[in-house]
Amino acid sequence: MLKRKIPAAVVVLAGATAAALTLQHTASGQQQNTLAAMDYIEIQQLVNRLNFALDYCTNGGEDFADLFVAGGRFVIDQGNGMPSVRSTRAELIALASGPDCEARSTPPTSYILHLAESLVIEPAADGARGMSYAIYPSLQGNYLSAEVAGQLGIYHDEYVRTPAGWRFRTRRHEVNPVIGEVEL
Repeated sequence: MLKRKIPAAVVVLAGATAAALTLQHTASGQQQNTLAAMDYIEIQQLVNRLNFALDYCTNGGEDFADLFVAGGRFVIDQGNGMPSVRSTRAELIALASGPDCEARSTPPTSYILHLAESLVIEPAADGARGMSYAIYPSLQGNYLSAEVAGQLGIYHDEYVRTPAGWRFRTRRHEVNPVIGEVEL
């Protein structure tokens, strides 16, 4: 019988991967998922795909809606106690200017581009959550309004793993965060 030595790095990597896929107990005694490196990559790609699907109304807004689970929500929180909530597939498609995409081809909506920068992802008991800066750079010096050009807030996300990959359960856009009151 031929014996082969397995390099220690492979054993350590395999053990770390297995540990990353298990539930762990936090200091408070609650169970919390640990995310694998690939989970972080897939969630980052999900966030990036959302920006392009929203800005370019790809596939008539269907691509944007596909990034949410059934019943998923996009919430625009102006801080006035009356958030705007899109929670149906049709509402999500309309948010991306679908199904005809006409609004994305004419000003002022055509000036808007979205960035989610400095994404921080954390494991959660039922998936993951994330937070990033919501930045709206102007296109060719044009913008919807003075209040919309540049850094405009914070995205608060909840992600869940589905058979089709990671999806948004909720994206809340906090438009006017109060300095010193942002929680990580």
